[in-house]
Amino acid sequence: MVKLQPLEFIDCLIDSPNFRENLNKHEKELDKTSQQIKRIIKEIKDLLAAAKSLSRAQRTLSRSLKEFNFECIGSTQTDDEQVIADSLKQFSKLISAIEEERDNMLDRAHEQILLPLEEFRKLHIGGVKENKKKYDKKTAKFCQAQERFLNMSTKKSSPAADASLGMLEREYLRESLSYVLSIQEVQERIKFEFVEIILRFISDWLVFYHLGHEVAEDAKEYLSDLQLKVQKTRENFDETRQKAQELKNKYMDSKLKPDSEYAKQGYLYLMEKKFTVITWSKFYCTYKKQTKEFSMLQYNQMSGRAQQTIPETLTVASCTKKLSEFEKRYCFDVTFNEKNTITYTFQALSEEDIKAWIDAMDGKESINLTLSTKCSEDSTLDDVGFAFVKKCIDILEQRGLEEEGLYRIGGVSTKINKLLQVGLDRKKSEKERFNFSQDEQFVGQGDILESKTIASALKQYLRNLDEPLMTYRLHHAFISAAKQETRLQRINEVHQLVYKLPKNRLDMLDMVIQHLKAVSMNSDRNKMSVFNLGVVFGPTLLRAAEETVAAILDIKFNNVVIEILIENYDKIFKNTPLLFTENAVDVHT
Repeated sequence: MVKLQPLEFIDCLIDSPNFRENLNKHEKELDKTSQQIKRIIKEIKDLLAAAKSLSRAQRTLSRSLKEFNFECIGSTQTDDEQVIADSLKQFSKLISAIEEERDNMLDRAHEQILLPLEEFRKLHIGGVKENKKKYDKKTAKFCQAQERFLNMSTKKSSPAADASLGMLEREYLRESLSYVLSIQEVQERIKFEFVEIILRFISDWLVFYHLGHEVAEDAKEYLSDLQLKVQKTRENFDETRQKAQELKNKYMDSKLKPDSEYAKQGYLYLMEKKFTVITWSKFYCTYKKQTKEFSMLQYNQMSGRAQQTIPETLTVASCTKKLSEFEKRYCFDVTFNEKNTITYTFQALSEEDIKAWIDAMDGKESINLTLSTKCSEDSTLDDVGFAFVKKCIDILEQRGLEEEGLYRIGGVSTKINKLLQVGLDRKKSEKERFNFSQDEQFVGQGDILESKTIASALKQYLRNLDEPLMTYRLHHAFISAAKQETRLQRINEVHQLVYKLPKNRLDMLDMVIQHLKAVSMNSDRNKMSVFNLGVVFGPTLLRAAEETVAAILDIKFNNVVIEILIENYDKIFKNTPLLFTENAVDVHT
């Protein structure tokens, strides 16, 4: 199993050497995968064409399937992903067990197997290669235009040139983000689409081979379970894809990264004098405000190679913006303690960029550039909130547990907001707040108490808490628990962590999970299995503090935690863990 680091959108915008190196690894692994798929397609063709030597072709294909490797983004896989990753090896065993040929399955094999595999390789992997060509062209075009723009004299300032460069930069960033997203999508898509094609091939193989009947019967349960796991992986993919698209769009609006170890980082041009000749070289620079540590590495995206192996690190003494009469725009001087007799002249990439550098290094000119955050009205976990949640649950359990798609199918937003407004109005008495349980209290909105409306309001209340119900502080611990090797280890660790929650959050979680257990027990009618409830409530009850691609890819483990809580409700919430003591309780909210 090949393990790759996620390609973060923010790293894509910063375009650092480390990002380029990581991107190159993804490209190499994708090329390797393409060759592996290409080899498997060829071997299937050989198998169909060489009916007389079918047994030998079976062993060849079996070996190729066994050697196939999936890319793993992140450090850990879910149980389903491990089964899917192991599925080709299982298919290999099935093929090895079948020794005789059966020609009656060859007639439909071309249409059902070869064409989808060729289409997958050409459409998805081939599409990424086409995106790479566009990305490389945009990179070269932007960097060349940027150098021409920065070489313009300040006396020849042109608004048209500024606008043209800005347009090229946005096209370059858009192409870059789209390329990164397409790479990660095709890597995830292999897990279900490629496996589904091979799964169909194996299923047909067993059906159409007389002597493989017993093997097919033995493999039936495994194949059915694999089909469910593939479908679940597809659903997880749809969810993470949507969130990744939202995150991509967010970073297109702002190129700033919150909570970075660097106050500022990016590309600068350094003026270098050699005898009477002045040259400008491109460096990737970083600055740490607390230590005033400034590092620079000579690097150009077009060449893809660094001119030095280790960045030069110096301590900033002063930073001063160049006068407007200087021959080039966006220039500033920096002196360093280690070389106090030398003044370094740097050129930033734009007016906004130079202001950010000067501000970071406490120069003469400063501007506050921070990533804007989306503010939403927070809900409070108090007695009013508890009463509201309990009332919603009581109504749903009285008459809504058998409604198909409960919690998955949303209500009308205006009705949901009205219900939240009335149910959480802290200026009213409990009796007045709970008038929402009487339809006549909402004139003109007679159907406001549809089950889907109440369920959506309950879910939105939990989503709008000042922090997720299971806290940011314990998020990483819960995810780590979900990644434990055995199911028993996962249950026990989740059990321990639940009792580290503040009491009010533990009580609320107890009430919510008990209700979700009741919902799942009616899944034959409402179609809301434990897995489906995990998908719906995973991101609601358990979220990372910082929204990144890595966090989005870990949503599947959020869902696993919720599944564990629902399936083991009595064990977790009705019994204090054996190793848990009163001293271990964290009472901080």
